[in-house]
Parts: sequence; structure tokens; C-alpha cells
Amino acid sequence: MSDRVYIHIGAPKTGTTYLQQVLGTNRESLKAAGVLYPHVAGDAHHTSIRDLRDSEKGKAHPRAGGDWAEVARLSAAWSGAVSVLSSELFVYATTPAAARALTSFYDAEVHVIYTARDLGRQVPAVWQERLKNSHSMGYTDYIEDVLGPTNSRLAQGFWTAQDAAKALQRWSQGIDPSQVHVVTAPPAGAPPVVLWERFASVLGLEGRDFSSAVPAVNTSLSVTAAELLRRFNERHAEGMSRKRHRHLVKNGLANLLTEVVPDASKLPLSESQQERIAQRAEQLTLELSAAGYDIVGSLDDLRPAVRAAGSGNGPDDLSDSEVIDGLLDVIKELLPLKVRHDSR
Repeated sequence: MSDRVYIHIGAPKTGTTYLQQVLGTNRESLKAAGVLYPHVAGDAHHTSIRDLRDSEKGKAHPRAGGDWAEVARLSAAWSGAVSVLSSELFVYATTPAAARALTSFYDAEVHVIYTARDLGRQVPAVWQERLKNSHSMGYTDYIEDVLGPTNSRLAQGFWTAQDAAKALQRWSQGIDPSQVHVVTAPPAGAPPVVLWERFASVLGLEGRDFSSAVPAVNTSLSVTAAELLRRFNERHAEGMSRKRHRHLVKNGLANLLTEVVPDASKLPLSESQQERIAQRAEQLTLELSAAGYDIVGSLDDLRPAVRAAGSGNGPDDLSDSEVIDGLLDVIKELLPLKVRHDSR
């Protein structure tokens, strides 16, 4: 049986997919070092949380198939010292579901890992991720909803994941604060390996002993590409199943847009928006510090860098002609693929 089980609960857009790829790539090397990264499906344990969440409701998820019970069984059977699970969906678990998760591993010492990134980057990044998942809300409306006084479903979903202090209240039931690890993402411009090395240190590993060379994932969209994708969703997403949209758009068009419609612009934030984000970030760092959790990195990493207010056009400011120019570049890239397909 594992002596220690680490549950990495997210949050989304904090480098979770990168970490899961590194863990998956090094699965055998990790085993040799006494660390089990259980294989269920893919490089992460997303179906496990579906299983856990739906079991709370007294039903089985058709694609989960008892995966939470399976990762718990594999961890219990592991002869090494450590098991680690990872899914950014874990952060959405209700208090009862989190309690069940934390008590699933018999006598093993359970630890929780939360990877955190500054809200100045998280707020725009989550909007982009929503676009990749078929949503079409405009950027300005999204920002005001998330940062405003409303308690909309969108705002609730955002803060359920991105408010680390509240998420960890759900995920720290019955365990010592020293067993809760907040791994901060380094500032913009730092190499991804810094995040891996911080994460690995929580597991008692030297990150440099393992390969961190994995394909780039979740590359940011340019402002023009993001607006083009938003308009595509507005016109077509409703008529597509989630599976088809994921296959054709999230794993297809969105990746093509990052290659074909690049620019150096960042999604802008007004001075007022930056002030609200900074206030929320300061409150968050104070709460995390007071909780006594193990901070890996620095809470200063969670204080957003000040940027020029409203520098550059936002997606809502783009003209139709600017979006059409981006679309024409996409068509140019797709034409050879269409010709090759038709000539088969």
C-alpha cells in the first residue's frame, strides 16, 4: 500500500495538462523511483472525478466505469511509497465528494496539491478556454460577469475553481494543513520546467531527474483568433454535439488558429478591472498564508503584474474586416488539406 497519496486537484489553466503529460511520459521512470501515477485513461484522471461525483448522486457515469474505485485500488496495491492522481476537474468536487475522495485510501497519508497562477493571467485565460469548449460570450461581458457583483452560474463556476482558499476548504477536511500544498506557477516568461520542478519537489523528487520535454499544449490564442473562434461558436456550436465540437474545434480549429492567426497582443484589462483583480488576489494570498498550507514557490507569484491599462484592442473592438482577414488566412491553410482529401 502507498504510504502517501497526493491528489492534484487543479486549478484549470495553471499548467495542469503540462504536468499530466510529464507524469504520463515518465510513468515507468516514476515507478522506478517509488511513485505510482495510475493509468486509467489518457494522461489524467478526469473520468475518476466523474465517477466520484456521480456515485454521490447514486448513479454511474457511462464513461467512468468505476474509475475512482480503480485508482484507489491501484494505489492500495502499490508497493512503493507514493501515488499521485491528477485532474483539474477534481477542484469542482462538492464537499461530500471531496470527503469521500480523502477517505478512499485506507491508512495512507493523503496530501492535496493545488497549482495556482495569478488572476491577472487566469481571468483572460479561462475566457479563451471557454471558447475552445463551444461558448460564445463576448470578452467584455465575461470579464464584467466574473469580476462583478452578480452570482451568475458563470461567476460561480469560475471562482469555484480559481478561489484557492475556498477550494482547499472543501479539500482539506480532516487533514493537517501541512499536507495541503499550494504550488505557484512562476511569473510569465519563466520556462515550464520550473512548475514541474516545484511540483516534483512536493512528491519528494528532483524534477531534473525526469524528462520534461513534452509537446506544447493549450497555446494561447491571439486576440483576433479568439474573436474568430467566438464568432464561429456563435454561428455553429449549437448545432454540434460536444464530442464533435471537441474533435473538430478544440482539437482542430483552435490549434490551427494559434498557428495561422498569430499576433503578439494580449487580451486587455482596464485599470478598473486590474484593480479588482489585484484586490481579489491580495485577499487570496492573505487567506492562503493564514491557513498554514505548504507554499511551494512564492505567494508573490500570485500578485498580478501591472500592465498598461487597456493596451491594444480587445476582441470586442475588432472590425469585421480584421476578423475576415484572419479567416482568409485559415482558409488558405485549409485549402491544400481539402485538395489532398478530395484526391484520395
